[in-house]
Amino acid sequence: MLVVLVIFILPRLLPGDPLGVMLSSDYTQNLSEAGLAELRARMGLAGGWAEQFGAWLSDLLRGDLGYSATHARPVATLIAESLPWTLLLILGAMPVYLVLAALAGIGAGRAAGGGFDRGLTGFVTVLASIPPFVTAILLMLGLAILWPVFPAGGALPMLPSDQLMIRTGQIARHVILPVTALALHEFARFYYLARGEAVVLAHRPFVMNAVARGLPPRRLLTEYYGRNILPIFIARLSDSVSGLVSAVVIIEIVFSYPGIGGLIYGAILDRDYTLLQGTTIAVAAGLLALNWLIDAAGTALAGRG
Repeated sequence: MLVVLVIFILPRLLPGDPLGVMLSSDYTQNLSEAGLAELRARMGLAGGWAEQFGAWLSDLLRGDLGYSATHARPVATLIAESLPWTLLLILGAMPVYLVLAALAGIGAGRAAGGGFDRGLTGFVTVLASIPPFVTAILLMLGLAILWPVFPAGGALPMLPSDQLMIRTGQIARHVILPVTALALHEFARFYYLARGEAVVLAHRPFVMNAVARGLPPRRLLTEYYGRNILPIFIARLSDSVSGLVSAVVIIEIVFSYPGIGGLIYGAILDRDYTLLQGTTIAVAAGLLALNWLIDAAGTALAGRG
């Protein structure tokens, strides 16, 4: 209940009046007093804060996230349209940074103190200090503006194809830069984990014996290093979910990507309290669900030994 109350109050602390933003449009300037009252009620602004909270909570308990006056559509519909794009971004980046961090971290950890380890760890340290919005802007500047290899924003061209394969390719081209920005942001924390564990494992007797027996590098990587690092990665995933979602929101805003982050940003600009409350509730629920899935995966992995 406290979380719900905070979600209700925070949008109302923003400067500006949502109805005032709406009144700046030609459509609302011609509304009568009765029309304005109806619009205020539809935006959840009728009465004081207590009355507004009671009405919103009642709707929320019925599964109704409300109606966005700025989009003239139900909030649930807007979220349902935006959520798949955000999931595509997260699920596209996660395997990339997890696999690359594991491979790079294990390689550096096995050669700890060497030139490869020092060079790579120094690069990752610099990378970790760069905020996600700076990474996104640099990628856009380099690969979409100065060297226009990829689109600078959005998720589809202005005239998308009706053919599935072509449309899939169009989406892939648009999503590469946001996925890369997110993967680079998350790479560092998992690299340090993999490297630290690899340094320890390299001096364990069972690993040293495997190396002495001439075990193939692939088996050494998967059965000795990978199997021990995987549970640590899963545990850290659970701890890093909130930071991951924050980075996703920022990256979506930079690339004008049509996900939940863009929806939240638009709701803030428009002072659309109902949409902002609904998207925040959706993000909070998504965080809980994602943490539950990660914990379940960790439990299942521990059960298998």
